[in-house]
Amino acid sequence: MTPSMFARQPLSLRMIAIALVAAVILMWMDYKNPAWFAPIRHTSQAALQPIYELSLLPSQATHWASGRTVSKEALRRENVQLKAQLLHADAKLQQQDYIVAENTRLQAMLSTTIPEQFTLHLAQTIGTDTNPLKQIVVLNKGAQDGVKVGQTVIDESGILGQIITVYPNTSRLMLITDEQQSVAVMVKRTGQRGIVTGKGIPTALRLNYVFKSSDIRVGDELISSGLGGRMPAGYQVGRIARVKDTQADNFRSIEVTPAANFMNNAYVLILQPKPVATTEPVTE
Repeated sequence: MTPSMFARQPLSLRMIAIALVAAVILMWMDYKNPAWFAPIRHTSQAALQPIYELSLLPSQATHWASGRTVSKEALRRENVQLKAQLLHADAKLQQQDYIVAENTRLQAMLSTTIPEQFTLHLAQTIGTDTNPLKQIVVLNKGAQDGVKVGQTVIDESGILGQIITVYPNTSRLMLITDEQQSVAVMVKRTGQRGIVTGKGIPTALRLNYVFKSSDIRVGDELISSGLGGRMPAGYQVGRIARVKDTQADNFRSIEVTPAANFMNNAYVLILQPKPVATTEPVTE
């Protein structure tokens, strides 16, 4: 294209051509020396920032509108689902805590020391007596396991009660918290003797036949004395919780906190006497 032909072109086309040539020259110079145009580049990007933000307004408006149109019913369903998941997780955690607690109890029970004349037989509580006023539970061990009437049952903390009925595969245990059950005890600190009986509730016992002149204090530890041979001596029965003098007679009203755990007795230990070895006479 000659200069005369270029001059005859419309002004708009000539301006576009000049702009394109200038743009090509500037791009080539920016490619060769980018540091020259760095300030201009930063200034132009800062100037274009509001334009970028304005270009995002339609998409932001669409997102806001879609969020506002979500129904309350959908939000309610999502809330219920999240609550259900939380309850499920809490239930699993409680089950794990229960298993840990049971393992701890079993380890403590199996480490219980007993006299040499007895052996320990682990049993599980599988039910309670049909009479709600009786403190009787059913165990999963019976005559086939060597269980007999009169055998003492303990846990890792103290005496629970005594076997009163035996069947081939099960047995019934009357707890010392029953009103018809009693244990001969003595105060570990002084040797004072007495009889502990149940009150019909799993959280308290009663110490009977203690004179007002006796040295009995709150916190004294009671252990089985073995008197009468019903229960072996030396096992924890409870601690003195309250001492009150009455004017009706010469005895004190004494409340005892049980040593054994009557609220959670899923597993128990049955004290079974070891068989006595007999020697046959030597015949010549």
